[in-house]
Amino acid sequence: MNHPPGGRISARLKRQRAVVAFVAIGAVGATFTPLASAVPIRGNTPWSVLMCTYSDSVGTPPKSAAEVGDFFVNPGTGGAADYWADQSFGAISLSGSSVHGWYRSTMSLTTSQDPNTQRWQRIAGCVDAARADARDPYTAPAGTRTVVYMDKCVDSGFQGSVLMDPCAPWLAFAAHEMGHGYSLDHSFSNRSTDAEYDDPWDIMSAMNVHWFDGVYPRSGPGLVADQRDRLGWIGRSKVTTFGADGATDATVLVAPLDSPSAGGSQLIRVPYDPANARRYYTVELDAKRGWDRGIYADTVLIHKLRDDHQPALLRDFQTEAAFPTQHLRDAANDVTIDVVSTSSSGAVVRIHSGLPGRCRQGFVWREASPSDHVCVTTATRTRTRAENASARSRVQPGGGPFGPDTCRVGFVWREAFSGDHVCVPPTRRSQAQADNARANDRNNPARLVFGPNTCAQGFVWREADDRDYVCVTPTTRTQTQADNAAASSRVQPGGGPFGPDTCVQGFVWRDAFHGDHVCVVPAQRDAARADNDSLGRYAF
Repeated sequence: MNHPPGGRISARLKRQRAVVAFVAIGAVGATFTPLASAVPIRGNTPWSVLMCTYSDSVGTPPKSAAEVGDFFVNPGTGGAADYWADQSFGAISLSGSSVHGWYRSTMSLTTSQDPNTQRWQRIAGCVDAARADARDPYTAPAGTRTVVYMDKCVDSGFQGSVLMDPCAPWLAFAAHEMGHGYSLDHSFSNRSTDAEYDDPWDIMSAMNVHWFDGVYPRSGPGLVADQRDRLGWIGRSKVTTFGADGATDATVLVAPLDSPSAGGSQLIRVPYDPANARRYYTVELDAKRGWDRGIYADTVLIHKLRDDHQPALLRDFQTEAAFPTQHLRDAANDVTIDVVSTSSSGAVVRIHSGLPGRCRQGFVWREASPSDHVCVTTATRTRTRAENASARSRVQPGGGPFGPDTCRVGFVWREAFSGDHVCVPPTRRSQAQADNARANDRNNPARLVFGPNTCAQGFVWREADDRDYVCVTPTTRTQTQADNAAASSRVQPGGGPFGPDTCVQGFVWRDAFHGDHVCVVPAQRDAARADNDSLGRYAF
């Protein structure tokens, strides 16, 4: 993210999907390596904040370590630590973060003003200086995200780590760049095919956002629902995939995004493409309060995921303010979304989608009759049509013992549905019965839409709690459910040295996430930690 108007403009940020950290390699500087962390993210996410002056800077550094710490990592200050705790509904904290410096960078101010100097070089100059400092040497621990805070106004943004300087004193800017550190990309609108930074209701469009002046200038807004969903911060019970239950029309209650305990769903997915489970609309309600108090009013937002899976806010560009669309008509995909009413306590939205009545990719309606919507292969439908065309030639002339539809010898009624007296070979009746039995597995693609944390084939969510989206084997999920059921029997009566959740002898806390005090055998705790680090189990 570059400085907004009034700040110093730098080269456009090159978006990076991988979260990266600095790792020293001898005396030649620093390189980047991926962190063992992607989505979902829970627990402590410590940041190392390094403060550096350029090698030829003069004068007193602009901020103290305490001021920089309050802005970035100290809780209870109205800064970034509070922002991320609130956005994650307590799923993450910045506990364990630290602030170091001021160090004298190996980069000169004059050189850094050269447009050919890359952002990563400025960051590396500070990281190298911190590592080599004789007074207070510091190397960021593995797995720690990094902020480099420079003393002069040259450039700010993200290049594997967050680079900030005094000309970017806005909390919205810092939160945006830290969002990249949590693997989030920029957000968009439907203004054009490349309408980047054009969702003012989402921090990942900073600085083109609805901000407010709080403890720090230009704070907010929050993350939109899809961003929180991909980070695993919205519980499964608060997400509704429209049509998964087979309904094509319904009026739904949308809970405010900032209120997990409110009635209704914080996020509604409306899928529309039977060939792609990651093509859907999202519906949410952003209330004008908290980190969103800079928005115009309590507002329902409808986003459409782009082909790169990034959310694009649907805005009405026929109006001067380009306010978020409140009435969606997608005739091509048979979807309509209408906002009926909106308040800070909830919104009522009416939705229609034809997807629940369609077949999964690779299947089509059999159409043995106009109302026969059993899903079969294309070849089966073709044979069914041929059977219907040949029906009269396979009936005994003048009827027989089973009435006027009695079949000729060698044929039987197909019985694809009650009253289906089309005569077919016995194998085709067996096929119809088998297709009927498999109908539920082949219809309604909406029920197979699970969002950005969908597991790869062979894996399922662990579900140790409502927000546990770690992908594991089915056996592990079954074990997790058994451990949850047995939890109360494995706690010491009256508590013990570790408080009321102290385990009986032979058991330990599972620690699948921060605060997970279900008591399990030590091997299960080890397995939970290994599962948390197995990031190759996600489908997207």
